[in-house]
Order: sequence, then C-alpha cells, then structure tokens
Amino acid sequence: MVNRSYLSGYRFERRVIKHLEERGYFVIRSGKSRFPDGIAVKKGLGRSVGVVIFECKVNKYLSRDEKQKAKEILAKTGVPLTVFYRVGRKLYSYNLVKYK
Repeated sequence: MVNRSYLSGYRFERRVIKHLEERGYFVIRSGKSRFPDGIAVKKGLGRSVGVVIFECKVNKYLSRDEKQKAKEILAKTGVPLTVFYRVGRKLYSYNLVKYK
C-alpha cells in the first residue's frame, strides 16, 4: 500500500502537469520524489522557448535544503523555480527569484 501523503502529493503533481499541458507546455516529470518535480518547455514566438522548472507543494513551503537547491538551479540556469501549491481546490504558484 502506498503512503497517504505520497499519494496526495502525487495526485497534486499530476494536476499541475495537466494544468501546464493545457497551456501548451511539454512536461518532463522527475520520478521518485526527486527535486525538482519537473521541467516544462513551451515554444514561444519565433525561436524563443519558455522553460518552467517546478516543484509541487501541497502545504506551500519549501524546506531549507530545497531552497538551497533552488538557489543553485537559478545560479546555473537563470531560470527561477516555480512552486505550485493549493488552497482548497484552487491552484496557485510563485517564483523563487531572490534568496537570503
């Protein structure tokens, strides 16, 4: 039997992936609860490409280690980590662009 909290997170992650795919993104999911949860790529106008590196959190908050990894991702790629979370059934997101 699968852990309940894992199953809840997995279902939320699938919802976020569906949300991104409906907006034209091609989504690659990281397996086995690795950080980040996935990367989404969308072709823009001309040759421009939109990239979203995302993490799904049912409770909205990242751990200290996750914040450090997000900082490294931003430094190496220039792409901020997008955190998706929910309040009730509504989906929200924010970008981590500044760190202390």
